[in-house]
Amino acid sequence: MPKVIIVGGVAGGATTAAQLRRIDPDIDITIYEMGRDISYGNCGLPYHIGGEVAERDQLIAATPESFLERDIIVNTHHEVMGVDAGRNTVQVKDILNDRTFDAEYDHLILSPGSAPRIIPALFDVPQAFVLHSLEHLDEIKAHIENEGIERAVVVGGGYIGLEMAENLVHRGIKVTLVHRSEEVYPPLERDMSGFIVDELKAQGVDVKLNAEIMEVDGDTATLTTGEEIDAPMIIAGIGITPRTDFLKDSDIATNDLGYICVDQYGRTNHENIYAVGDAIETSYQHVDRPVNVALAWGAHRMAYVISNQISGDRSVRFEGLLGTNIIRFFDHDIATLGLEVSELDDYPHFVIDHKQKNKAGYMADSLPIHVRLHVAQEDGKILRAAVVGTEGVDKRIDVLAAHIRLGGTAMDLANIEVAYSPPYSSPKSVLNMVGYKAIEKMNKLQK
Repeated sequence: MPKVIIVGGVAGGATTAAQLRRIDPDIDITIYEMGRDISYGNCGLPYHIGGEVAERDQLIAATPESFLERDIIVNTHHEVMGVDAGRNTVQVKDILNDRTFDAEYDHLILSPGSAPRIIPALFDVPQAFVLHSLEHLDEIKAHIENEGIERAVVVGGGYIGLEMAENLVHRGIKVTLVHRSEEVYPPLERDMSGFIVDELKAQGVDVKLNAEIMEVDGDTATLTTGEEIDAPMIIAGIGITPRTDFLKDSDIATNDLGYICVDQYGRTNHENIYAVGDAIETSYQHVDRPVNVALAWGAHRMAYVISNQISGDRSVRFEGLLGTNIIRFFDHDIATLGLEVSELDDYPHFVIDHKQKNKAGYMADSLPIHVRLHVAQEDGKILRAAVVGTEGVDKRIDVLAAHIRLGGTAMDLANIEVAYSPPYSSPKSVLNMVGYKAIEKMNKLQK
């Protein structure tokens, strides 16, 4: 019976185990997870703090006990310290019992995930937290409740920082947001993101831009600007780094940033070793360029691919990522897909910008929506899209993702047939209008 070892759980490892068991009822599956919990809704953690997810246990997707019912062995508090690809073994540390042992595999699946970054000034600061796991959630909630927290500092104006600011506000906590530059939420084009700071301030958030925490003394944090702020609780959301240090002597290929390199089948440079989740480098779907995207869809899709590969179906492959993502920020929705802004300089392109109402303009509840496309000059391929608004953003970004996946160009958007009724759209939707603008621009370029 083939033996599969999976390093790490949550979206990548746990989903792969479940998929593999569904396909193959007999294969031997063991998961080693260094943390306390094996499978939970990581993306939902901020929303429990804000109260939108009422019960903590709603976030738990599976437990070691529920996996055991499916004949999947889960060992939590077990950290894989190294991989010997030549001998097909992993070195495992049983953290609670302080012992180390080797485990053999026929197939190895790496899902080590990522670790949250933290600034040096917050090392050993008792009221400083990150939110990356269910354990972190429990620590933050306990601190809020035990200390009667009424004020908090959020460090970072990215994805996690904005979500945390929103949910702390919803909880009734006064928030100070500290961000190291003027560019809040870097995934969005700077000239489209000006409303974010305005909305933060409208919600009572004290915004400190071009500043970092330099020192924490008691409940006071000193910024690099010299300003002192109240900081009885600090939550840092300044990015992640792949948790792959344990592979440094393994001969498993990683890129310069430590992400595990995989092919379209989820395989590393070793035939029987696969990788999934936040810690991998894969490729874009629409251009030939490597990318690492720490989002749930890619992890779930790669889990399906890997489980089919191991069970013998070689036809299933990973077709790449668009990095389609969306964030709700109070009343606003922000969505992007495709290349990052910094990557666009490598591709001759033009920009299509269009604003209109999300439904028939005469409807009392119609609202503005803004779509921007970066379009390849050569063939009209959509390289990047950004959509901002307060209603209907998710529909537009999803249509664009499907359109690109099926080979549609920016000009082809003129032919997208939308479901029209005044409460839902316009006869010529915002995406149709973007398509007409792309046709006009392309015709001028070709003259």
